[in-house]
Order: sequence, then structure tokens, then C-alpha cells
Amino acid sequence: MITVMDKITLKAYAKVNLTLDVVGRRADGYHLLKSVMQSISLSDTITLQKKAQQGITIESDHPSVPSDQGNICWRAVDAFWAHTGMPGARSVAISLRKAIPVGAGLGGGSADAAAVLYGLNQLYQTELDRDELQKIGLTIGADVPFCLHGGTCLVEGIGERVTPVEPFPKMTMVLVKPEASVPTAEIYRNLEPRAHGGNSTDQLLEFLRGANSSLEPTFENALESVTANIVPEVRLWKKRLFDHGANFSLMSGSGPTVFGLFTSRAHALKFQDRFGEEGQVFVVSLVDQGVDVSEMNGGDQQ
Repeated sequence: MITVMDKITLKAYAKVNLTLDVVGRRADGYHLLKSVMQSISLSDTITLQKKAQQGITIESDHPSVPSDQGNICWRAVDAFWAHTGMPGARSVAISLRKAIPVGAGLGGGSADAAAVLYGLNQLYQTELDRDELQKIGLTIGADVPFCLHGGTCLVEGIGERVTPVEPFPKMTMVLVKPEASVPTAEIYRNLEPRAHGGNSTDQLLEFLRGANSSLEPTFENALESVTANIVPEVRLWKKRLFDHGANFSLMSGSGPTVFGLFTSRAHALKFQDRFGEEGQVFVVSLVDQGVDVSEMNGGDQQ
């Protein structure tokens, strides 16, 4: 007897870029990246429920998240339906509980879209493998393929090549999201060609393979100086993190969120206590997946 699910709740985990090198630019203007990405425990919660009526509905607890076609979750449903042709796949209600800051460089929208694709695959028992889901995901956003995989991965191209690598050491991470947000497209428009290149990703990969015993020079983000010129708080928070016990600090993605890595969780919590009223400060751990099923509810049995 097969139980047909009608509802599923998932955790969609945020990501950070432990490194970010821009290695070129395609003729169509897309920048080619080489980055080590890492999933972290900060997560949104998404519930998908089948509806009897045709159509997509989205409700969110965040005022700036759209409830129409402008929401990346809506686009994920459309992409899944276009790929599978599954009857009823566009008859779904989505409930979104946000914990990942919006416009933060933490891949919150991509994580949500990945969770929607993963959840629809479960709800409709389409049995698409991860590679196929990642191909659908790339049509929605560059970080979606990674968010479907999660853990520690080398991500290349425009996000289409995701290769799992040796896990990063389990350090405690502090995230600080400044008040300002900057559109990713603006950051790339202001990126000078001389910023292309860099070998921070290769250095980190060597460390993870055990070929390099030091992490000291490996954390670099080619976009950081561009964002920091627009949001000066990036430099301020990096200094604060270093001054209060972080071993390393870097901006994630196109920013403006800055993270610091601590060997002592007590020091990380002390930083949060000290600065928690001056910005969004989170203490998180590293996780080995991008999407996690919290609850499944069965409907009819066949």
C-alpha cells in the first residue's frame, strides 16, 4: 500500500562563500566563478501543500517577499511543472517562514527554490535524481544547484558545476548582516576586469585535501572591495570580528553579510552578546546538506 503525500515541510539552509574567485566572463555578460560554498544551519522553513484548485498561492511572514510571479518559489513551481508535465503540479500552496536575511549574499532565495523543487519531487513522486533537479534549478538561479546539494562543494562556471569536496572543519561561524542591501547585478557591473583571477579557491581545496596545513591566506572574495565601497560597514564588521576572536573573516557572495570563523563557540556567543543590538548577528554551525525534510503528511493510500 502506497501513501500519497499531500503536505511536506522542509528546511532550506543558507550558504556562505568560503572563497570567491572571478575567473572570466562569457560573451553574454555572465561572470564565471570558482568558489567553495558551505551550507550553514541558518534556515528558512517551507511548507508545500497540494490544493484541489488550480494555481499557486504563496504566503510569507516577511513583508518584502512577493506573493506572485516575482517570488523565486513561484518560478520554481513553474520550472518543475514545465519539466515534468505532472498534472496538478501547479496546484500548490506555499508557506514561507523566513529566517535567512533578504538581500544578504546568503542564498536565501536560492535555498527556498531548491526546497520547493525537492519538495515537489517528493509530493508528486516524480523520482527525479539530484542531477536532473539541479538542471531545473539552474534555470531559476545560479546558486540553486548548490543549494540542492549542500555541504562543502566546489562551484564553477555560472553555478552549473557543483562538485562535493572534503568537508570544512567544524568551526563555529558568526554572521553579521549590515542594514543595507545591494543588488547582485550592481556589484558585478562595478567589478573591474583586473579583479578577475585569484587562486584562493585552489588554496582552500589544497588545505581540505591535506596538502596545505595553513588556512591563513585562503579566504578571499573578489567582490568584497566593490561591495565595501558601497556599504562601508563591511570593513567595520570584519575588523570587529577579528578584534573579538575570529580566526578568519570574509564577506559572503555579493554581500553585504560578513562572516567570522571561531574555534571557540563561547567567543562567538560573546560577540553576539556584545554586538547583537547593532545589527543582525547570528551564531551558526556548518551543515552537510542543503535541504532537509522536517515533516511529511500522508493523504490517500493506494
